[in-house]
Amino acid sequence: MNGHSVGSNHLGVNLAFTKFLFVSPARDDDAARTRLLAAAGTVGRGFFNDFQAAEAREAPPQETIQFFVNENGHGREGIAGARYALQVSSKYRPRLAETEAELRRRLGEYAEVVAIDGAVRVPQYTSAEMYVYAYKNALSRGSGRVQRNVVIIPMRKTAEWWEKDALDRHAYFYPHADAHTGARVKGHARLGEPGIQTIYRRLYYNPDGPGREDAWDFVTYFECADEHVAIFDQICRALRDERQNPEWRYVVEGPEWRGKRVLKW
Repeated sequence: MNGHSVGSNHLGVNLAFTKFLFVSPARDDDAARTRLLAAAGTVGRGFFNDFQAAEAREAPPQETIQFFVNENGHGREGIAGARYALQVSSKYRPRLAETEAELRRRLGEYAEVVAIDGAVRVPQYTSAEMYVYAYKNALSRGSGRVQRNVVIIPMRKTAEWWEKDALDRHAYFYPHADAHTGARVKGHARLGEPGIQTIYRRLYYNPDGPGREDAWDFVTYFECADEHVAIFDQICRALRDERQNPEWRYVVEGPEWRGKRVLKW
């Protein structure tokens, strides 16, 4: 554990909260299916279903829910193999804890539930130029009928990363000279450029701060249309290449969950 206070830390103040819940049914039969559908309907009450997300809203809803289904995770371990997932978001963190407790209670022995928490904050490694480059022109949120694909990847940075000065960490997101090889590299932002207008992306921070034992520092969240999945995979390969993106020497990736956005389970 580190010395950061709950709710805020050197990365910024939490503006809102989100919770990802990964559900792995213990068996596949009518009773389990009925229990799952009933639980989903109950926990979804009072939340706006973000499957209907539009590119422009005059006033974003305060509390939202999303349902996801993974048809291709059979045989994979942990959350990567979870058949179902949902995301609930609110400015009131206890509301999300209550939702998790209710889902667990209603599913009981019918399914295993794994939760990962996140928080929305002001973008950190940015500047006026970076904002225009990466955020102002970014793809807007779209309906689940269009941006059907979702990818959720928890990750953490190594202790060595957090020991670096903030300005040193900042540099990895821009073109720079690799301190290990001296070679000029593109950095995180340039490598992600093909996804700016094709991939909807959000970064959720650990609400209690980074560097915590047995916890993820971030949850990276992506949505895209079918025709842009290949672009997403291309970007991931580039970012994971330490020769192009030295930042990845300090990244520990969690299990990658892929699925489809659906109106309901």
